[in-house]
Amino acid sequence: MYPIAQESSSQPPFASAITAWDTPRFAATLIDTLTRLGARFLPLQKGLTQGSVALDDNLMVRILHTEAQGDHLLVRVSVQYTSIITGCSCVDDPTPENILPEYCELELIIDRQNGTAKVELL
Repeated sequence: MYPIAQESSSQPPFASAITAWDTPRFAATLIDTLTRLGARFLPLQKGLTQGSVALDDNLMVRILHTEAQGDHLLVRVSVQYTSIITGCSCVDDPTPENILPEYCELELIIDRQNGTAKVELL
């Protein structure tokens, strides 16, 4: 489990999602939050299967399961994203910079009291 660090704003990262819980806006709000956090805060680098650097240019998040358990929300999501294999960037480097598809599933444990979360790569 990895804690998701708070962005520079004073609002906890998942405060909007908690407010939207049990409403039709929840999925869109949570997906927006995760997309905004991107590879900088989510363990996408650890989920790589093809590339060497995770990119979050085309991050696609889907909610697979949600469940309220006491003071926490348990959410399982799938993430489709891209990666690249980095080379030396020399003029004669034969390694092309290919964008590769990646996929992983994450489980979030969101604290309903303070809007923080922990994430685990499944």
